[in-house]
Amino acid sequence: MNKNFFTRRAFLKSAGLAAAAAARPAAGWAQDASEKPNIILVMSDDQGYGDLGVHGNAKIKTPHLDRFSRTALEMTRFYVNPLCAPTRASLMTGRYHLRTGILHTSRGAAKMFGDEATVAEHLSAAGYRTGIFGK
Repeated sequence: MNKNFFTRRAFLKSAGLAAAAAARPAAGWAQDASEKPNIILVMSDDQGYGDLGVHGNAKIKTPHLDRFSRTALEMTRFYVNPLCAPTRASLMTGRYHLRTGILHTSRGAAKMFGDEATVAEHLSAAGYRTGIFGK
């Protein structure tokens, strides 16, 4: 295998850290290396791209999410699985869900392989305190 090959996992790790570093000066954060920006990753379940006012929906009122979207980094090119567990596995690892061991939401198919590295583990290694809330 080519050593210069850039895996999804390597991309996720470097892109997350690069985005955090690049956002600092633009947001007016101190340049002190000990100060890190807060990162809150929100993923809603059963919501389509067009279900938000910020994406042009005039019938569904989502003022809080619209405001949050305008002041945050919004990822609009993340392709999801029809089921929630595989989608979460892909988002947390940066890998195709089948490679993580998650195939479904039940019958034992919703457990990720133990050797999968998540964005939370990468952030923790960089000195962040992490948590997950919800499902």
